[in-house]
Amino acid sequence: MQVFGAFELDVQPGTPDNPASVRAALLRYTRGEDGRLYITPECTSYEEIEGQINALQDELDEIRERARRAFQVA
Repeated sequence: MQVFGAFELDVQPGTPDNPASVRAALLRYTRGEDGRLYITPECTSYEEIEGQINALQDELDEIRERARRAFQVA
């Protein structure tokens, strides 16, 4: 498993009998009183939420690249 921050990528290498598989999981979150899962801290400005979203997108881009490489090896 490859841990990034809010997400992790679980890579199962392929074998001649089974294809490679990957899945992304949510690693970092907080649960609100209403039961919802939050993947960013509370932000009090547009700049803060924009930074959080950009960081999440960067993580997802890295996960995509690692998944692409995992399937290329298979």
